[in-house]
Amino acid sequence: MSIPFKICLIYTSTDQMSKEKYTLCFVFAMGVESRRFLKRVEIRKRWKVGHATHREVFFEGGEFLVIRSGIGFQKALAASKNVNSCPDYMLSVGTCGALVHDLTPGDIVLASETIYSEDPSVRVKCSGRLLAASEAVCSKLGLNYRVAPIVTSDRAVFLRSEREKLKLRCGAEAVDMESHAIGVGAASIGSSFGVIRVVSDGIDSPPLPDRSIIKNWRNRLHELPKNIGPLLAWWKFLKSFNASIKKLDGPLIELTRTIHKSNFSDTFQTWNKRP
Repeated sequence: MSIPFKICLIYTSTDQMSKEKYTLCFVFAMGVESRRFLKRVEIRKRWKVGHATHREVFFEGGEFLVIRSGIGFQKALAASKNVNSCPDYMLSVGTCGALVHDLTPGDIVLASETIYSEDPSVRVKCSGRLLAASEAVCSKLGLNYRVAPIVTSDRAVFLRSEREKLKLRCGAEAVDMESHAIGVGAASIGSSFGVIRVVSDGIDSPPLPDRSIIKNWRNRLHELPKNIGPLLAWWKFLKSFNASIKKLDGPLIELTRTIHKSNFSDTFQTWNKRP
């Protein structure tokens, strides 16, 4: 028999924080990464906590807290530490870049551990129980996934040469800008930690042109001939990015249902919660 459950989804960054106890916390950095998932649930409340936006939502008998942190290490760290109710499980969810050739856009990366790019000796181990549950969900859905270390960088890393150096220095297979910070935050409040990221760009993906080129381009049509190349590059990237994000819906829904099962929670009671 199913039992009621509570879930905390964090979009990374304590004004009006809910004081209820939540079981699961998904941490997103960007609204675009969670938008499709939010359409699958009922949003009941919305409020701000520092830089983060919190949403309490309802799905299949359970409540979730969805928090958007914003991009980057510091915002992710603040969001994961400023969780008033200390969820049992906290997951970093979103996109990542590949550091190896056999990871391509749309592949899922389940982190075995996270690494900080500025000091590769600083690592956070991911929860074995969450990792096993995430693997089972991806297998059930027939997704291409890999269990591998993820490195978190303070800045975006696009050049292939820089990605190769990062892999050599840290031993990771994917890179993002938040997961390690969320892992540190989760450990500080006693939550088990996991990572589900989808590859949005491969190791050979070209660097993106200056974003200012695509802002308000419709108002600068006279510049279109010289900017057609950069605009097409952004269009191609965003098309791939959006296609990759679609791959997150299934595993997140199924993992939520897995956590919802009483046998998962009961077994968890005898398991060490810290990553």
